[in-house]
Amino acid sequence: MKEKVINIAANDDSYTADIKRRLIRVLTENGYDYYEGFNEDAQLNITVGGDGAFLRGVRESNFSQIPFIGVNTGTLGFYPEITPENLENFIINYRAGNYKINPVNLIECEIVTASLSDKIYAVNDIILKRIDMKTIHLNVFIASNHLEKISGDGLIISSPLGSSAYSKSAGGSLVYPSLKTLQITPLSPILSNAYRCLECSIIVPPEFEIAIYPERREDYCLAILADGEIFEYDEMEHVLFRTSKKVINRLSTGTFNYWNVIKEKFL
Repeated sequence: MKEKVINIAANDDSYTADIKRRLIRVLTENGYDYYEGFNEDAQLNITVGGDGAFLRGVRESNFSQIPFIGVNTGTLGFYPEITPENLENFIINYRAGNYKINPVNLIECEIVTASLSDKIYAVNDIILKRIDMKTIHLNVFIASNHLEKISGDGLIISSPLGSSAYSKSAGGSLVYPSLKTLQITPLSPILSNAYRCLECSIIVPPEFEIAIYPERREDYCLAILADGEIFEYDEMEHVLFRTSKKVINRLSTGTFNYWNVIKEKFL
């Protein structure tokens, strides 16, 4: 049985700080203790900010199984479900058990170099680029079938939730959050007689593995950005992407409507 402790991870701007203080007051009035940061004995993680605050909270918890919900003080706000105006109502509903837990599959990325094998995870997206940010040439395999060579600034592998982020800005599709897919979106691909690839993004079902092989020796030094966190690797041999069996748990009060959010944020 988890203690009546709730973790809080918040941005440090003045408006968010005001909302955090209000959240702490409401929690205390309802009999909860709070912890600023991550306490593994807590029963809930609340982030205060935008999508970035939510993703940082998840990563700083090392993808904890303790449920996450966000209070939105940012601009876009796909992950945070609670508005500051509904803060008190949310705590009342949470105490009464009026919520659902929705598991969210992570993106699993396995990096293989000449000297090591490593795994990293992401909720939103993983971006591959050259460390020096020059043009990169990447061979793309899906389920062991060679599909194309992408020459350009890099590529994005996004989850359904992450499809509304950088991938969309790069021309990718919006994918409904409950679908278990990965999306491959090229970044500024070169299209010429010398270089040719699909201009569109590709949506891949969960049973298929995506493999990326650098084409040239100068492409072996990769910068990998997982939800904005940078990892650098030398002597890259290949990178594998899967829909992971590892999940985070997203708490929902039933007030989040995907289509309304799409309309509100983009139209």
